[in-house]
Amino acid sequence: MFKIIKPRYIVLLALAILLGYGFSYLKGMESAAKITMKNDEISRLSSDLADSSRIKVQVEVELQTAQVLVEQLTEQQRTLFNENAELKRELIFYQRIMAPEDVINGVKLESLTFIPEVSEDYYFMQLVLMQVKKKKRHIKASADLVFYGSLDGEPVEYRWNELVDKKEQKLSFSFRYFQAVEASIKFPLGFVPERVAFVGKVKGNRWNSGVNLKQSFDWSAVLQTSDSISG
Repeated sequence: MFKIIKPRYIVLLALAILLGYGFSYLKGMESAAKITMKNDEISRLSSDLADSSRIKVQVEVELQTAQVLVEQLTEQQRTLFNENAELKRELIFYQRIMAPEDVINGVKLESLTFIPEVSEDYYFMQLVLMQVKKKKRHIKASADLVFYGSLDGEPVEYRWNELVDKKEQKLSFSFRYFQAVEASIKFPLGFVPERVAFVGKVKGNRWNSGVNLKQSFDWSAVLQTSDSISG
């Protein structure tokens, strides 16, 4: 015989089925909402990525443009430097024509300066010898400096090798365009310099005969003090 199910059990079963469907529906809605959120996030990230890619392209274009400008400016600077150097060479050439007494056989004493050092009676010396011919040849030369002044009221003179800090250092030159020689010298205590003479000897070669360079300067003309340097 069939068993009669009581009505209250039927109601409970129906409620359980409804609750099951309701729970499934809610889970489905929650999953759909999460999917929508993920899709929105993916869309946002894709948009950000596109913006970043666009900015990256713009920056790369700007960098390439800047690089081209730098190269152009560098080339212009190189051209201006070469033009300036050429103008200086021409100026020296014409100065040689206008003032030939300073140039002997294409060689010139470009500069001779003395700067007081911290130690008393010490001086830093720089001597620059230059070739001013348009067609440069290798030059070898030697030189000497003679210092004239007074010591204890008596006239005295000292040569380079008597004053140079490093006794083995010679005033020797080997160059094509110019060469600077730098050294420290020390005057004897109480020596008052008045004049310095440059005596140079350019060795002869197959293009030029040997020549002697002689120039004399007042000490005040070759001495550079802190005031004259800053001025």
